[in-house]
Amino acid sequence: MADQFQKLDPAAFRSALAQFPPGLTIVMTRSKAGTLHGFTASSFAALSLDPPLILVCLDRGADCFPVFMAAKHFVVNTVTDAHADLALKFATKGENKFADGNFELDEAGNPLLPDAAAVISCELEQAVPGGDHVILIGRVRDARTGAGKPVTWYRGGFLPLGERAA
Repeated sequence: MADQFQKLDPAAFRSALAQFPPGLTIVMTRSKAGTLHGFTASSFAALSLDPPLILVCLDRGADCFPVFMAAKHFVVNTVTDAHADLALKFATKGENKFADGNFELDEAGNPLLPDAAAVISCELEQAVPGGDHVILIGRVRDARTGAGKPVTWYRGGFLPLGERAA
């Protein structure tokens, strides 16, 4: 069985994954030293309603990986079309991601996007290894929705909901 997986073409795998349009999120937290950190994630899902749990996947190679592993809380922001440039910035290593942004702080001091389609504040429940990523399981402490429409990431670009895919 292992030989079957060794023959998998990484480019074909990426291309197949690009056919599934996931939503986009920007996940944020604050380090113990008070610095703000975040990353863009398309691997996000509801995990449980009772208790309220979500999951989001973080690349082990991300600059913010150690901060999220030490964090007790994090916030998931659902990206709208207005956040396209910001989502790209948060997906890039070495960027000053919080420069020129419109951020607020939640009651735990974590950054959030006040104009996101949804904002979900979580307490880190568990971090589960998953290949080159780690699956952050968050216990939802607060959830609210905004007026903006979420976007999906499809074939390497933003696709607002309600529009036809090319």
